[in-house]
Amino acid sequence: MGETPTESELLSLFQFSLEMLCIAGGDGFFKRVNPAFQRILGYSSKELLSRPFLEFVHPEDQRKTAHELSKLVKGVPTIHFENRYRCRDGSYRWLSWTAMPQENGNRIYAVADDVTDQKQVEVELFASEKRYRQLLESITSYTYSLEIRDGVAQSTSHSAGCLAATGYSPEDFAADPYLWINMVHPDDRDSVRKHASQALLRGEKEPIEHRILHHNGSIRWVRHQIVSHYDPEGKLVRNDGVIQDITERRLSEQRFRLLFEFAPDAMVVVDGEGQILLVNSQTEKIFGYTRDELIGQTVELLVPDRLRERHVADRAEYAAKPRSRMMGMHPSLSGLRKDGSEFSAEIALCPIETDTGMLVYTAIRDVTDRTRAEKILQENRAQLLAAQKIQEHLLPNNPPILPGFDIAGSLYPAEFAAGDHFDFLTMPDHCLGVVVADVAGHGVGPAILMASTHAYLHSLSATSTAVNEILFHLNCIVIEETEPDRFVTVFLARLDPLARTLVYSSAGHPNAFIIDRLGNVSAVLSSTSFPIGVVPDIQFPASDPIPLQPGDIALLFTDGLVESTSVQGDQFGQDRVIEVTSRYREENASRIIEALSEAVKEFSHGVKLNDDVTIVVIKVNPGD
Repeated sequence: MGETPTESELLSLFQFSLEMLCIAGGDGFFKRVNPAFQRILGYSSKELLSRPFLEFVHPEDQRKTAHELSKLVKGVPTIHFENRYRCRDGSYRWLSWTAMPQENGNRIYAVADDVTDQKQVEVELFASEKRYRQLLESITSYTYSLEIRDGVAQSTSHSAGCLAATGYSPEDFAADPYLWINMVHPDDRDSVRKHASQALLRGEKEPIEHRILHHNGSIRWVRHQIVSHYDPEGKLVRNDGVIQDITERRLSEQRFRLLFEFAPDAMVVVDGEGQILLVNSQTEKIFGYTRDELIGQTVELLVPDRLRERHVADRAEYAAKPRSRMMGMHPSLSGLRKDGSEFSAEIALCPIETDTGMLVYTAIRDVTDRTRAEKILQENRAQLLAAQKIQEHLLPNNPPILPGFDIAGSLYPAEFAAGDHFDFLTMPDHCLGVVVADVAGHGVGPAILMASTHAYLHSLSATSTAVNEILFHLNCIVIEETEPDRFVTVFLARLDPLARTLVYSSAGHPNAFIIDRLGNVSAVLSSTSFPIGVVPDIQFPASDPIPLQPGDIALLFTDGLVESTSVQGDQFGQDRVIEVTSRYREENASRIIEALSEAVKEFSHGVKLNDDVTIVVIKVNPGD
């Protein structure tokens, strides 16, 4: 027995050991670490002791490390537990731990080995093995030799490639003389037996393609080619076979057939003479012929009589200089159905060179519905253009000049033709009428209604300054002369520059606001009745005169302003309208409108306007 080491000797061993030694607590902190810890991880002893050791562990390893600590606290030793520790330079080292708990898990004595280099070797070895497996898996063919004597098979040998192609080794084939036929798919065995028998009697045969059952249970397609060898007397003495895995090619062909068959267009394959070789189901549906009726016919069968002679000439010209033609890159043609009816068509052509000559893949698209839709669209565009011209003609060219006031208005259409309108009316007694209106719908009908409303308002305001009477008479005319589903919201104000007052009547229009020189809302101008064109003989009460003070801003708008939406679907809302107007209250009327428009664009982040936006600003000059 040797002498028991002294405490100083144990301390020297702890200090000078090349292995990482530590004492830890069940609370997850190191209590003591030796210099090897500092050397390998790069931290000072103080840094390692002041933080929970899980903070140094790789995030992906923290959970299993915490689980291992819980076992140690329960008294279960750790043997060769591996995790990654972060070094001071940000890199990670793999450590392999052996630990022994003491004092009911409150004290843990542990040794860690740096196994980073070993791990790297394992990774490289795994990568090398993976590349080797991929190389084996890339082998798609193998050979075999069948020795023959007097027409009877004697022995067969297989190359090593059979393992990757079939999953069976040369030894498997040697051990089971019937494996070559047993691995053939049951549905293909008869044809393979017949092919093999004929090759055994007569020698070299045309290649055969069939399925095999791979050792892993998958079904593979192979191409079987036989090359025969004869002795000087002409007797067959050996057949060499090449079996090639063609599964990917078969799958590609299958995918092509599916794409061809279920293409949304009629697909017709013709040879260089224009003879139809292949069609899909959409061809049958569009033209009304069955496949059997089409195969073998010339493609001119599908062309109207009046176009056939020209089509034959075009086809000959194309055959002399074949090239791909995409849909829409050539004039539209007409197709002829079996029942004699015609339809508008577009075609795409793609020439393919094959061993037997050029084939042309033709896609034929029935564009009857699209042609009809384009005609309707053109008509709608003409209507919208007319509506736009009407609206442009109705809008005022310039803001009115009214002493003591700064007035401006703008319309921002959501679509090609807007449903909003604003106007300035000359009234008796030097008053100014201000109109903001929103007609339901878009297009020529609403534009005509707005034109009528515009004309009636100008006519009525020329003889009256009573906004309630003007809207009453306007409502009677609109109900009598327009369709029941047409209506207009109208805000009509009379601005008296001498008395500096505003009187309004609102027919179902959104709230307007008066904002004072300090930026506060001093009045809300809410609706006083139903929209124009909804209820007959209804009154449109007018407000009492509203005094306007220097710096006041009357803000009128359509609902498109407050209902503009953000990407998240939130609305711009009245509060933002008031806040922007208040912020720019020192600017002129035009700049306030621009600021509101810019704020809506920023809020929506490119989201298209849901509705037209019309804004009118009436500002009382601060110095007056």
